[in-house]
Amino acid sequence: MITVLAWVTLLICLILTAIRIPSAIRGENRMMFVLFALFTLDILLSIEGPYLLIDAWLGGFNLCNLLLRFMLYATFLLLGIKVAMAFGSRGGDRAIRGPIGLAVLGGTAVLTAVFFFSVDTSGSTVGLTGLNWGPSLEAYAALGRFYPGYVAACLIPGMWRSIRNPGPVLLRTASATLLLGLVLLIVSQVFPLIPLSNTWLRPLINYSAALAAALGLGGIWLSKTVARRTSRRIRQKNSA
Repeated sequence: MITVLAWVTLLICLILTAIRIPSAIRGENRMMFVLFALFTLDILLSIEGPYLLIDAWLGGFNLCNLLLRFMLYATFLLLGIKVAMAFGSRGGDRAIRGPIGLAVLGGTAVLTAVFFFSVDTSGSTVGLTGLNWGPSLEAYAALGRFYPGYVAACLIPGMWRSIRNPGPVLLRTASATLLLGLVLLIVSQVFPLIPLSNTWLRPLINYSAALAAALGLGGIWLSKTVARRTSRRIRQKNSA
């Protein structure tokens, strides 16, 4: 089930990225194309086959996992900026790319690298499940969840206010889907409390969060595209 969900999520992210290529070539909203492309690469590097192949090229000591962490930080930085701007959340925008937000990002990135290189990570294993876990590796894993959760916490209040306001059904549905993905990122902060017998919940939550976020972003973009085209047709009709 988890494997199917992972590949379905990857396929959807690929489709969304491909759809954005023509607009990106025209110079329209290239950040959205980059964001979908990052989502696609994030999911690709989280799947066992591609992960083991790429990590073998990088030396076979799970450097691919560290690369994935930094890509996730970049993904959620762009996601946070884009969503905060789209929903007019000035507080969320300041918390993400203001001095505090950038300090959180920088500190998280530095500590992630420090904890990674402080432990023996030899032997490629997706999710680092085959390594001997200790405090340093636990801290490394927690940092990987922390920054996406921080961005989600910054965005949720503004998004919730927007969803409660009247608006197009498609936009509100897409926004609710994205909100679900952000809530799941908050839930992921309690992964250490999940019993070992239910560790399958961790990838389920992660992939569900990624899928909901990608679909939500795609739906918001589609809603705004439909609204612009409708407005253009009305203007053309009135000027005729």
